[in-house]
Amino acid sequence: MKKLFYLTLCAAGLGLTSCEHEDSSDVNQDKIYCEYELFYNQNEDKTHAIARFRFGSATGTILELTDSSGAFVLYNGDTLPYNTIWSAHHAEYAGNITGGTFSYTNTEGTVYNNTVPSGAAVSYPAGFDTIQKSVAENLTWGGTALGADEHVSIFVGSAAWSDDALFYSEDDGATTIVMGVTQKANLALGSATVYMDRGTNKVVTEGTSEGGIIKATYRCTNATVMVIE
Repeated sequence: MKKLFYLTLCAAGLGLTSCEHEDSSDVNQDKIYCEYELFYNQNEDKTHAIARFRFGSATGTILELTDSSGAFVLYNGDTLPYNTIWSAHHAEYAGNITGGTFSYTNTEGTVYNNTVPSGAAVSYPAGFDTIQKSVAENLTWGGTALGADEHVSIFVGSAAWSDDALFYSEDDGATTIVMGVTQKANLALGSATVYMDRGTNKVVTEGTSEGGIIKATYRCTNATVMVIE
């Protein structure tokens, strides 16, 4: 979970090395796993429409929909080109865009339409500027309680890969996230950057036999804190 969230952070602007990928026409079209995401990043005030295709499963080889194959994917009617930085088909928009529909057409002409679930904003509590390693802390986020299929993730990062921590909550009705001492054990003392995402993840309503997921994610402005003992 920690590495997966870190990779999400990288793809959202921290720098991700492009992954090897294949042409979607080279694989069984019913074995393509689809992942769609509408991701708003308040740090840059941009919304990213992301469609990622993999062979066989959620961790399979990344696939590109090429013009020559006849396969393509749209978000609200806009064609999403393949982007090597995101390892996905991607487009960006100014401001906070919500809702909309992803439409994927495979090489055989089969069309899959999936609507983005509704999401919600999240923010840090006033005065959040310190993390104390030696005690567990409850962080009450700004925003509504979690509903079904929602989660809040907090990632505390520093310059070194090992000096980080991930906190996660997906309990229905939750308004706080527990920052325990075990997760905080590796944090380096001093300044750190905190990232907080709120997401809604649902299974696609139209997909191949491998299925897929569709997400709405909101990242609030990063916080800079001091980590103390």
